Amino acid sequence: MVDLSPPAYPDLAFRPFPGFAWPGGASCGVTFAWHVDGEAGPMASDMNAVRHVAAISEAAYGVTTAMPRILALHRELEIPATFFVPAHVAERHPATIEAILKDGHEVAHHGYMHENVFGMDDGDERAVFEHASAILERLTGEAPRGWSAPAWGVKAHTLELMVSMGMTYDASLMEYDRPHLIETRAGSLIELPISMVLDDWALFGSSIYWGGDVALVPAEHAETIWREEFDGMRRYGGLFQTTFHPNLMGRPGRLIMLERLLGHMRSFDDVWWGTCEQAAALARETAT
Repeated sequence: MVDLSPPAYPDLAFRPFPGFAWPGGASCGVTFAWHVDGEAGPMASDMNAVRHVAAISEAAYGVTTAMPRILALHRELEIPATFFVPAHVAERHPATIEAILKDGHEVAHHGYMHENVFGMDDGDERAVFEHASAILERLTGEAPRGWSAPAWGVKAHTLELMVSMGMTYDASLMEYDRPHLIETRAGSLIELPISMVLDDWALFGSSIYWGGDVALVPAEHAETIWREEFDGMRRYGGLFQTTFHPNLMGRPGRLIMLERLLGHMRSFDDVWWGTCEQAAALARETAT
């Protein structure tokens, strides 16, 4: 017999800030976020991928080859960024973490091995968060302030765990266009909303491990979509937050496209630019 009873939704409250405004009368905000999945990408679902040399080399490309280009582009355009890095990748490539920090960017939490925590029990999830946080704190000198969900796996317990660990923001949910408050049983977090529209995986996502799909759309196609979204965020006062992967966007032709897109975005003087941590602090000031 069909079950027509209503589902029990998680005990969470999402609260927009009625008085929220971007500083200096800015029309919108931009948090440029990179997900530096590296070798953890193919191993997240199957640790046997460590023996698949081709898959590991494709994943490592984003760290060893693409990241220097990406950092150079950010220096040239003076654009701050947040880099969500699985702790395994951070400890495997400490020089990359040093380079990110040297340029004044933020390093944030992205699991240990890019785990999708939705299928984990609460104890395992806590172990992953704490282990990864300890590694990132050792490499950066401070505990990570925020997290973005690998594979967009989030539970109510995940958000409560983040609060209990002293984290201040999440960057994984998609209901609103502007930063807002999440109230959990453990306390509150700032949510910096993302969108699949600004996720390069939807357009370029590729995986060669066990015959995964390869997506090869023209870079100009992505540029059109992202320019439209930026123009829309300027009109409606939203947060333009990217989910870009260095092994995808760091390809030479795509990076040239990204430079053009950023040139368009930088041509407006009514845009606020900052890291995710800075955006969360701004939203928290509004909340208080």
